[in-house]
Amino acid sequence: MLRYQKFLALVALYLACYVMWLRQLSVSSFPSLLSAWVDALKPSPQLLGAADAATLSPFLVVVGLGVYAVADIMYTVLTFNDCKDAAEEIDRQVLEARKEMKKRKIKVGN
Repeated sequence: MLRYQKFLALVALYLACYVMWLRQLSVSSFPSLLSAWVDALKPSPQLLGAADAATLSPFLVVVGLGVYAVADIMYTVLTFNDCKDAAEEIDRQVLEARKEMKKRKIKVGN
């Protein structure tokens, strides 16, 4: 499975769970959901309830997916290996192409 497919599968799974969760909490319209998001972002000394967790979860998912994307890119960059065999093969192919072009009397570059 490709990375973007994993990402889209996670987003689809999250959205399905989130919609079911909102239906259980009886959030009926987008304006009420938007106002709930604004209220959830205001600092409060009390512990988060289920409704607060539901309103904050999209933000947490976006942050979590961003952290995952950055960590995945960093890991890929750090573990990238040189392909010496492939470089040698390309050099051989270039030399063969130059010889073939000389045979056919085609002048190209150096």
